[in-house]
Amino acid sequence: MTDTLTAAKGRTAIIDAHLHLYDGQANRFGIFERRDVVFESFVGDYAAMPRRFLIEDYIEATAARQVEGVIWHEFMSADPIAEACWAQRIADTACVPMALVGLVDLQQPDLEARLDIYRTLPNLTGVRQHLLWDPVHPLRRFAPRPDLMTDPAWLAGLARLNGTDLRCGLEVCGPQLPELTRVVRAHPDIAFTVAVMGWPTQLDREGFERWRADFKALSHCPNVCASISAVECIFGLGWSEEQVRPWILAIVETFRPSRCMLGSHLPISALSHGFDALYETYERIFAGCSEVERTALFSGTARDWFRLPRA
Repeated sequence: MTDTLTAAKGRTAIIDAHLHLYDGQANRFGIFERRDVVFESFVGDYAAMPRRFLIEDYIEATAARQVEGVIWHEFMSADPIAEACWAQRIADTACVPMALVGLVDLQQPDLEARLDIYRTLPNLTGVRQHLLWDPVHPLRRFAPRPDLMTDPAWLAGLARLNGTDLRCGLEVCGPQLPELTRVVRAHPDIAFTVAVMGWPTQLDREGFERWRADFKALSHCPNVCASISAVECIFGLGWSEEQVRPWILAIVETFRPSRCMLGSHLPISALSHGFDALYETYERIFAGCSEVERTALFSGTARDWFRLPRA
């Protein structure tokens, strides 16, 4: 490992806390087999997205940075278990350390069987479920219904994560943050990741203040970390630094750098300004932070939270 500030390039070394690697020939992905209007509602026309994005492609796309590790996230394949096993094979030979986050549906009766398989994958240290339900825009919903976090079967499934040491990522949108906070408070022995900045949906001043207050309430729970990524899905493909800066700073001010991590969201972010522009934006936003804080944001928190193997 090099020092966090790389001497060669003068840029902060990173552990990418959120990216996708996939192979449309090895696993089936519905978004590539047909036009997916829900996915399209977040990213726009995604015809330019590659049908294969492997670790070699990622390393090429991030060549301007010192990448010290990556956190792979599932990509909504038709067979999440096969996809996670595929990712483990990639991790076994990857040129950078990898941790894996697999998909779960906490209300399904086969949850325990899936967790048993996940336990056999040495690099899988987290699971996640897509619970996002935008109350205003019907196309911006990944969950089958809005009340899963109060469903007894779902809560019983969540309780099965006790003692597993798996990080539990719950992808919700801004209006769902109070409900997420109740769930997190009720399960202090489970470590939660709040993904995609809590996915704010109302981007005006009123929406910002409500989202910030809800995020602050969530930050009082010590068993949760915040992942900052996918700004192109929240603010649009043409996002600007001026637009995203107050939202990103609000997260770090409430959670502190030791509980925040940064991700690229490649290759989806390549539909927008791309990896280099995103990380240069991160650099400018956090230019006033100490080196200790910057190390936590760009690499340390993700490494510790997901127990990333060291090279």
